[in-house]
Amino acid sequence: MFPHLSPAFRAYFAPAQDRSQIWRTVLGLVLVFTIFFLTTVLLGIGTAFLGEFIEPGLGTSLMYEVEEGRTIFATFAMLALIATMIPALWLVLRFLHKRPLRSLLGPTGTINWRLWRGAAAIILILAAIDATTTVLTTELLQQMPLIKWLTWLAPALCLLFLQTTAEEMVFRGYLQQQLAARFKSRWAWWVLPSVLFGLAHFNPILFGGNAWIIVAITTLMGLILADITARFGSLSPAMGLHFANNLVVMLFMNSPGQLSGMSFYLYSVDMQSEQMKSAMLISLASMLVGYGIFMLIMRRRRL
Repeated sequence: MFPHLSPAFRAYFAPAQDRSQIWRTVLGLVLVFTIFFLTTVLLGIGTAFLGEFIEPGLGTSLMYEVEEGRTIFATFAMLALIATMIPALWLVLRFLHKRPLRSLLGPTGTINWRLWRGAAAIILILAAIDATTTVLTTELLQQMPLIKWLTWLAPALCLLFLQTTAEEMVFRGYLQQQLAARFKSRWAWWVLPSVLFGLAHFNPILFGGNAWIIVAITTLMGLILADITARFGSLSPAMGLHFANNLVVMLFMNSPGQLSGMSFYLYSVDMQSEQMKSAMLISLASMLVGYGIFMLIMRRRRL
């Protein structure tokens, strides 16, 4: 059917073929994000009312806290909200596509932990190198005592796993499978989900003029994750890469801002500065070099 695609990738998107009409895919994506939005609104209203019931002014304080994203509560709340896309996907797949949620993981319907760990290890090694450079060039501030950080580490890891799994299931699972089952062109199943993934990270309030560089970086990351998913015919390596990347940023070393509440160390940086722009461009170039090396290693597994 698609002779230029690897057998592994064809097996990966095979569950989507029976109901791969574009209207189903668009409707499914709209429903997932609508359910996510409504859940966010309802939980926000519930938190505000409950807070006000407990103590006048607490509800407003909690809502502002979540918006700022600089506390443990705010970080957990945001990760939990993103994770609600998993049950939303289950509903869409169950009733619109008549297939199980586990079909997004690959032909076996399970996580390949060997691929997951291997992919995560690569990111952690690169992060260790980057962290060494950061420690030598930037002043770090320990945000909380080690005991407090360790106390909250287990639930943070669980929520982080759910958050990254949810995002991978939406973009490299659902969207990539549905589009690959419908279209031959890589622009449809490789580029389009990656661009949408990048645009989902557009935040001019936080990054100012650097917001589009963040979009470019996350789009490139989406392309890498989508390519890895296609080559291995499994969502597991993309899940491992995404988890390890967010693990380093959200739990170990971050700049003050959204989702920084659980980070052990903080470093001061103006996200809208020219200095940050240069750092982002270097990061983008590094990702391109790393991806080029990956392509050379994987040259025998071309699609």
